[in-house]
Amino acid sequence: MTEIASADPARHQSGGLAVALAKLNLDALTVADAVADVAGMAGENVTTAIRADLKELRADVTARIDTLTSETNARFHETNARIGETNARIDTLVGSVQSLQREISTLRWMIGVGFTLLSVFLALSTFLRGGSPVP
Repeated sequence: MTEIASADPARHQSGGLAVALAKLNLDALTVADAVADVAGMAGENVTTAIRADLKELRADVTARIDTLTSETNARFHETNARIGETNARIDTLVGSVQSLQREISTLRWMIGVGFTLLSVFLALSTFLRGGSPVP
């Protein structure tokens, strides 16, 4: 990675705190402890802020997931309703086709009976006239 050059002169991590405490004529150990405490508190503040951001992010993600779940469930219910309507239409069509099949079967039987009766009628009329049909 390329480091970005800064126009500011290099400073100690503690910033001006160590310098200010040293000007109060405090011993080096006290200054170091104070700087470490401030750095620790700063780290805790950053950690607290990060945790708060993560909680907010988690809540946002959870809300979005809940919204998507609700929308998906609504779409599933809508799709299931449409499938139910389609199945009802198919059942109606199946009933109509079965009715038509019975009707066709009845018509075939009636046509067969009609041709049989016509054949019997022609045979009887031929025999009752007493002979062969007219040449």
